[in-house]
Amino acid sequence: MRRELPALNALRAFEAAARLGGFAIAAHELGVTAGAVSRHVKLLEERTGVMLFERRPRSLVLTPRGRDLLAVVGESFDRLDAGTRAVLRPAPRSRLKVNVQTSLAIGWMLARLGRFHRDRPELELELSTHIDTPDLRAGHIDAAILHGHGPWPGVVSHFLFGDRLQPVCSPRYSMERELRTAEPAMLLAETLIISHTARDDWTEWFSHAGLRGVRPQRTMTFGSSLLPAQAALHGLGVALVDLALIGDHLEAGRLLVLANLPPLVRGSGYYLAYAPGRHEDGMIQAFRQWLLAEVAATQKAM
Repeated sequence: MRRELPALNALRAFEAAARLGGFAIAAHELGVTAGAVSRHVKLLEERTGVMLFERRPRSLVLTPRGRDLLAVVGESFDRLDAGTRAVLRPAPRSRLKVNVQTSLAIGWMLARLGRFHRDRPELELELSTHIDTPDLRAGHIDAAILHGHGPWPGVVSHFLFGDRLQPVCSPRYSMERELRTAEPAMLLAETLIISHTARDDWTEWFSHAGLRGVRPQRTMTFGSSLLPAQAALHGLGVALVDLALIGDHLEAGRLLVLANLPPLVRGSGYYLAYAPGRHEDGMIQAFRQWLLAEVAATQKAM
């Protein structure tokens, strides 16, 4: 059924003037002139055939019919205001709490998080970098990206990508030391950068290259797994790093791979893990799908 309603602007002008007690103050609230408010009210009175105000020299006074209309219009505007606010209010974003290793966050995730926020605007990702593996069943963390040899007892885990270790250095270091694609034995004479958290990596890599029981002449050791790649960037020596965590540096030419042999693959890698009861959680599954798509894009680019 067609509604026979007065013009909305006329009703707004009437309601504001009646609530505030004057055309001028109503005009200030509505962002129009006092004359415009007066004309809208007059048109409303002419259309309805009802006098809504008694116009006195210094004031406006509602007539009985005007008070009746104000009660109806005021209540309707209040309901319309509340209803539109509720409907048009931005939907609350769901927060997903994920724990990752700092090296993975810096070396792989940060460069990709812009796409996550673009592709999944409904999710707010909160990253933590606790060293200890969180108890995923306690509910304080929704998911974690774990490193090692999966699977882990008591959690669901999905393989993302494996470690691929290669020696790298900066172009400056390569030029100063006259290194190009180096034979593995040549690296024994270089400054080899070591992390306390992975002290045996170089031993494993040299064995992988066919050199067992060898000892480098000079090493530089750091307590954090983040620092070897950074030290190599600054030309301090040769670091043995996971290629997935330095992809941007390799692509930009800030780091060079030195060895002309396949990477060391040890069977360890990165896994997305979460509590068994959350295998149908929409947030986690959306994050998993995004991770897998990013991994596939990374591997395609290699």
